[in-house]
Amino acid sequence: MTMNFSPAPGPHERHLKRRLLNPLFPKPEHELTQQDIEAAQKMDEENLLSFMTHFQSVVQKATELGGNSESDVVLEIKEQLDECYATSCAMPGDHAALKMAINKLITAIMAAIRKGAADDPTALKKLDEEDIARKMHNELHQRNLIADLMLENSPILENELTPTLLNEEADDLEAALQLFSPEQLELVCKDAKSLLEELRKDGHEIPHAWERFQQIKLALNAISEDMENS
Repeated sequence: MTMNFSPAPGPHERHLKRRLLNPLFPKPEHELTQQDIEAAQKMDEENLLSFMTHFQSVVQKATELGGNSESDVVLEIKEQLDECYATSCAMPGDHAALKMAINKLITAIMAAIRKGAADDPTALKKLDEEDIARKMHNELHQRNLIADLMLENSPILENELTPTLLNEEADDLEAALQLFSPEQLELVCKDAKSLLEELRKDGHEIPHAWERFQQIKLALNAISEDMENS
C-alpha cells in the first residue's frame, strides 16, 4: 500500500518516518497506515494554527512599539520573534516569506536599540555578538533535526533522543551535538553503546548507527581534551 506523506512535513510526521521500521527506537513503527500518517499531519496542522495565532500577536506588539518604549519590553518582543523564527522552521509547509518578515522586524528593532546605544562601545560590541549568535541560531534551525529537538513540545521523547541521533546523517548530527553539554554527551554516548550492543545481540547490525556512535564519541573526546588543556 502506498503511503501519502507530505512533501513538506511537520515534526510529528517527520518523527513518524524516523521510527518507521527502525529497530533503533523503543517502539518502531512496524505497521503504519495512512490513518496514522493523517493523525500526525493533523497534529502538525493544529500546531501550525496555534503558532500562527501566537505569531500574529507578537507582530501586533512589535508594530505597536514606540520610540519611548521601555528597553526591557523591546528586548522581550525581540526574544519572542527569535523564538517564532525557530518554531517556524519546524512547522509543516514552506515559511520562507514568514521567516523573512521576522528577520525584517528583528533588524528594525536592533537598529533602534543600536541608535540608543550609539555612545556606548561596550553595548555596541554586545549587540554585534548578539547578531552573530542569532545568525548561527537561525542557520542551525534550518536543519529538521534541530528544529524538532528544540520545539517546546518536541515529538522526540526523552527515551528516543539517542536513537534519533544515531539515525541522522553525519552533518546533521555534527550540528546537533553543539546543543549538548559534555555531561549530556557522555550519557548519550553510554546509552548509544548499550543500545547498539543489545541490538547486535538480537541480530541487528546497523553500520550507519555505529558510525554515528563513533562520531559522538570523537566529539566527546575532543571536548574532554579541550577542557584538560584549558
